[in-house]
Amino acid sequence: MARVIPENKPIESFEIEDDFPGVGRRVFNLNARKISQDGNQAHRLLLVFEDITDRKQRERDAEMLKNEVSHRIKNNLQIVVGMLACEARATPAPYGEGYRSMQVRVGAIAQLYDLISQSSRDGTISVDVYLRDIARVLSASLLDESSNITIEVKAEALDIDPERAVPFGLLVNELTTNAIKHAFPGGAGHVVLSVKQHADDIELTISDNGIGIQIAEPQKARERRGADYVAIFVRQLGGAIAPSTSEGVGTPVTIRLPFLHAPPMDLQPAAV
Repeated sequence: MARVIPENKPIESFEIEDDFPGVGRRVFNLNARKISQDGNQAHRLLLVFEDITDRKQRERDAEMLKNEVSHRIKNNLQIVVGMLACEARATPAPYGEGYRSMQVRVGAIAQLYDLISQSSRDGTISVDVYLRDIARVLSASLLDESSNITIEVKAEALDIDPERAVPFGLLVNELTTNAIKHAFPGGAGHVVLSVKQHADDIELTISDNGIGIQIAEPQKARERRGADYVAIFVRQLGGAIAPSTSEGVGTPVTIRLPFLHAPPMDLQPAAV
């Protein structure tokens, strides 16, 4: 309040929560500004208090419900992961590889629900926090302490809507996992997860300094399936894969998606 008069700066939507005599614990929204009148040198303040206790309680209840639903979804997905693990063990090689690959992807979805709740901010998902959480989980699950592969995050403070958080996380997970598994036959390298604003879009780039795409090598069935998954996730996000401009080593993949976009109903794989 001391800055309103000397600095002539208004206060907008300042929340006060306390136990008030006679009314109990309440939450008030305070707005304050200096008012003046020609010929009158007296300093006056206009204060507006709005009781938002009920609204804040509804928001807290909704947040609690969202976290509870996310927790239950994660637990149910972990059951599916366990079932897939049993099928993988009971299926002769190499046919069990499909079960193991699906086990990893379903486990990634379960983990993402935890990360989404940690990264949420005012009803949206903070992309920079979300990416750092994904990088931490991938490092813990795919790289041990002796690994010479590192994951770096370079992200602007941007937000995405929660409806697209899971396909966004799965897209990052798929591309980063592919880079770690295939880009560094020598066991050393660097993967960068980058997010920045590009005009009215979010630009996501997963790049590495590995051996690059080997054009002469026949594409394996698992890699083709990985490309199909990437195409599905990009389509769900309402985005598109941008042409690569890299001429050096490594494999950069750039996807541009609008900040807010309703995903299409048709989720068939798109060409990549």
